[in-house]
Amino acid sequence: MESKGFYEFGEFRLCPSTERLWKGDEALKIEPQLYSLLLLFVKQPGVVVTRDTIERIVWAGRPVSDEAIRAALKKLRDVLADDARSPRFIKTIPKQGYKWLAPVSENLDTGKQDIINKPVVWTIIAICIACVTSLFLVTSFSVEKTYDSDKTASPVVNRLTQLTGSEVNADYNAAQNKLAFLHRDSRSSPQQLYIKTLNDGVVTRLSWDNANYSDSRWCPKGEKLAFTRLDEQGYSFHIAHFLPDGEVSRVENIDSELLQNKFVVGWLADDKGLLLAEKLTQGQQHSIYAFTFSDNRLQALTSPNVAGRGDYNAALSFNGEMLAVLREEVAKEASLIITSLVSGDMVAKTRLPFVPSRLAWHENTSVAMTNFYGEHVRFNLSTQSLNEAPVLPDNSLDIFSTCGEQCYVLRQHNGNFLDLQEQPMSSLLKSVPKSEQTPLLQQGRLIRRAGAQDFPQYFSQGNGLLFVSLHGKRLLFQRTSTSNIIESIASLDATNPISAIALSPDSTRFVGISNGRIFTSSLNNDSADVEHSVNFITSAMERYENPVWDSDSQHLFVTRISGNVPSIVRLNIDTLESSHVVDGLIAFTLEPDTTDMAYGILSTLSLVELHRQDGQWVRGQTMGQVAAASPNRWKIANNIFYYTKHVMPEAFMCAIPLGKVQAATEEVCWSIGDNRFRLHFDIDFHRQKVMLVESLSAESDVIKLTW
Repeated sequence: MESKGFYEFGEFRLCPSTERLWKGDEALKIEPQLYSLLLLFVKQPGVVVTRDTIERIVWAGRPVSDEAIRAALKKLRDVLADDARSPRFIKTIPKQGYKWLAPVSENLDTGKQDIINKPVVWTIIAICIACVTSLFLVTSFSVEKTYDSDKTASPVVNRLTQLTGSEVNADYNAAQNKLAFLHRDSRSSPQQLYIKTLNDGVVTRLSWDNANYSDSRWCPKGEKLAFTRLDEQGYSFHIAHFLPDGEVSRVENIDSELLQNKFVVGWLADDKGLLLAEKLTQGQQHSIYAFTFSDNRLQALTSPNVAGRGDYNAALSFNGEMLAVLREEVAKEASLIITSLVSGDMVAKTRLPFVPSRLAWHENTSVAMTNFYGEHVRFNLSTQSLNEAPVLPDNSLDIFSTCGEQCYVLRQHNGNFLDLQEQPMSSLLKSVPKSEQTPLLQQGRLIRRAGAQDFPQYFSQGNGLLFVSLHGKRLLFQRTSTSNIIESIASLDATNPISAIALSPDSTRFVGISNGRIFTSSLNNDSADVEHSVNFITSAMERYENPVWDSDSQHLFVTRISGNVPSIVRLNIDTLESSHVVDGLIAFTLEPDTTDMAYGILSTLSLVELHRQDGQWVRGQTMGQVAAASPNRWKIANNIFYYTKHVMPEAFMCAIPLGKVQAATEEVCWSIGDNRFRLHFDIDFHRQKVMLVESLSAESDVIKLTW
């Protein structure tokens, strides 16, 4: 039996190099088309594969009937002895596609080979295998998780900016060797536009008003700079034209309603227009657009049909012929798609090991990608491989541009960008008239520590606080007592992003969500080892979100997402036994001290009232519209539903009264400051204080990284 280069699932092994399927020591007959279909599934277990994807990959884009696809799936199920009604491997997701259920392990290493004195024969075999692999890559437009081995490069950091405050965005233009960047002096300061000419090191400030500037992008020749501006009237789009000496010759306003809810990600070839992405909207699929100046026309360049948020960022190659797109096909799973704008063909598609927030081309040959947590990967178009070298220095993120074969322009901060600030509820929710002479004095703790603090959770009796602190590459779960003694409880690798934290009502343990998986840890840490990791209690094959404790401190009301359809289940975190609660909600909580009344959040972020009737939860009136489903963004206290939201650049805490008939949405909001990019909060046991996450000016600089 062949043992090298295979995918293993159950009792089966699939060998890509020979396109053969093995069951134990028995080679099974499998048609080429069924092989392609099987390979498509095992390369992305747990992912819903759409009909369009099957048509594009297995049938190479040729039109095919639903009957033909169903017939192929039946044949494949027969080969695997799989039952469609009780599947082990392939599950039909109605109106969406098909999902591979079984765990898949990859063994794609060739390993050491015996020495055989037949070099010509082995050369021929190697060429044949390479041809088969190349043919598969061209046919499927996807790549294996192949990583280049160069991970020994030692990066060198050169600081391009060192202003007091924070540089939050930048764009490098190689033709002019100059940098456009955004800077703010403090958290409450507006973002202003700066330029640095790297030939002489001169820094100049361009903008001088109180508006917030963003999305600054050089045209390819560096003679024009596109940017957006936010003031009390809203967002506006502009282009600054420069003289050869660097002075601004004129500023052009781009007035078009078509640009609403868009942002600039680049320029089109020959400066014909702008490349745009859409601002994220809950429950909407997003696309990439081209806006041309000559005819004031907006054209969709992509039209994703996926379960996730779709296409959220893009970049054009230096020659303007290829478009690289970041696409979220399902929540928290991203792919890179590269398309030729000349032929319209897909050049490459690969799943990524993390969800990037930024991407940048190097010439026309590779694309670099990063996320907020400093993860980095580079896709080489010619070798169809991913390369993780170099490992970025601590607190480095956001690759803005490339500046050579082994050169990035990116951002590095001091790691201290979030603190926790306690505030009396009375000071937050009541405004004191200017004529009022009585000072408003109440205690509010300030937790300022190295690193970044987030996800505050008060203990049930007000005798402490749980929070998460970022230290280098680790997330520490820490607690502080009223005497301000801080203790580390558990830890998690920082490359695992956390979407929610929930402290049990009896304050003995907590749960969290990372990449759709539930983890937990006890708060009774008697070990001196603070580096023990949290315990994941669900697998990567399952997806959960928005945990809310039941009053018994043993069960969670949590959103389980199956086939991209949400439902609420009640999960015992000790036994992992679950029971169905209600469908169609993405968050659920019982009204305090009751079992027959609850509140839920729909995928549209509408807050609805629920009543228990004949053992079923029945939806009642709509109470209002909230901004997020994460339980760290809302809290019920004193019969009021509190939540936080952004109306950029300002952040607000809002309240919706509960327990009465709503004639209309009775939302009341209070400002909690400008430029808060983390809106997690908690209200204490006595309903007197609120703990907010304070965004700091993290003293970040733009750096050049070479290796």
